[in-house]
Amino acid sequence: MNKLTATFYKWGWLTSMINSIASYLKTTRFRLAIWYSTVFLLLEITLGTIIHIYLKQTMLMDLDNSLNHQANSLFHYIKESENSLINFAPDSLYSTKEELVYDLIFEVISLNLRNKYIQINYNDETIFKSPNILSTGIVFPKEIKEDKGLFSFTDKSLSDNEIRASFIKKDGFIILVAFPLTLIDKNLQNLTQVYIIILPLFLLLSLIGGVLLSLGSLSRIDKIISKTNEITAKNLNEKIEGEDIDDEYGRLIKTLNQMTERIRSSIDYMNQFTVDVSHELKTPLTVLRGEIEVALRSPKPAQEYKRVLQSNYEEVLQLSNIVDKLFFLSTLDHNLVKLKIEAVDAHELLKPLIKQFSVVAQEKGINLDIEVNNRYILFVDIELMRRAISNLLTNAIKYGNRNSTVTISVGKMSASQIYINVNNKGRTIPEKLYEKIFERFYRSESSRNIEPGGIGLGLSIAKSIVHFHNGKIWVESDHSKGTTFWILLEKKE
Repeated sequence: MNKLTATFYKWGWLTSMINSIASYLKTTRFRLAIWYSTVFLLLEITLGTIIHIYLKQTMLMDLDNSLNHQANSLFHYIKESENSLINFAPDSLYSTKEELVYDLIFEVISLNLRNKYIQINYNDETIFKSPNILSTGIVFPKEIKEDKGLFSFTDKSLSDNEIRASFIKKDGFIILVAFPLTLIDKNLQNLTQVYIIILPLFLLLSLIGGVLLSLGSLSRIDKIISKTNEITAKNLNEKIEGEDIDDEYGRLIKTLNQMTERIRSSIDYMNQFTVDVSHELKTPLTVLRGEIEVALRSPKPAQEYKRVLQSNYEEVLQLSNIVDKLFFLSTLDHNLVKLKIEAVDAHELLKPLIKQFSVVAQEKGINLDIEVNNRYILFVDIELMRRAISNLLTNAIKYGNRNSTVTISVGKMSASQIYINVNNKGRTIPEKLYEKIFERFYRSESSRNIEPGGIGLGLSIAKSIVHFHNGKIWVESDHSKGTTFWILLEKKE
């Protein structure tokens, strides 16, 4: 057992290190370091290749200019002494034409080191050639027709490398000045070897630079992750610092903070929703419990039991009403309601509602009026839209003044939009509550005291139905015009 334990501790660190390396190889840091290293290395290789090509072309151009200049100089000196060559006769100074030519061009040869191979022909006769040129001499390519120029050739008897030559073919003379590319090739080979030697160093530096770059650029990600992990449902009001910086990380932080704010708002809404539901359910349940307890304490007449049961039945209806409305809102929230869009005339849409609410309105001395001046065709789910307008009418009658008029109007807001509004004369709504009254279970204190029957879901349901039709709903309220709820719908199928 002790031996196994010792073996585990002996190799445990190696396993841990291998796992750490494997984890690092999967990270964005590693991929970023590899990308940086690859790009840096490719740039170095590209730069080295450009330098190699540039140096080669520069050295070749320099060599070509030198060879051309020397060939021109040789032709000039030879041409000036052409008569001496034509009338040449051996004497005590020059026993051969080659000696004469050498003396004529000595100055040119001695002043230019790039003249390893020189050959001069006159009338198809070689009158001079460098000592290092074998007896066969340099064969001038017959396919060359130009009077002057450059060409390259290979002659293993002269050099293992390619040989560059400048020529002038004029007035019976063929001047050849050649130089092997040995030095150029050697310099380029040395340059290549230097690059091969320093390439691993460049690779190492690029890897180190890539790792440092990835560490620096992604360190803020670590801070964001750390701070995000600290945020829970209990501290959603905390913000991740850095959203004011205008870069990718700043935008990410801003998005995360906005998401956290939405989550916090949703949780606050759910908490408030739970409190409101509990409050609305508690009242009828308390009434039910109280009346049942009273009924059970002692025997009661049949009429009293009937009254208790009637009261309990009303409270059950209230509970059922709350549950039904909550269930309907839930189906709207989760898109579980399928719209049955139909074309309907606006007047036909509203006529059943007027009939339905006429009795309730008469009890309060309120007159219901419809203002539809033209024939407007709406494309809506008839049942749902009637339910939304019904909720608006319920509020209009409930909070309207006695002996006043509730008006339902239909008209064009624009060429493609039709509005439906419900107006009443009664208590006005403060502008600061325009948005809040559409929230679930919202009821102002005055409405709770004056009209205790509502549960604060009617306007929320109307808003959900209108939004489900891609429409808009809002309220306007002042003392002169009264309170008007607007529904705006697109005039299209």
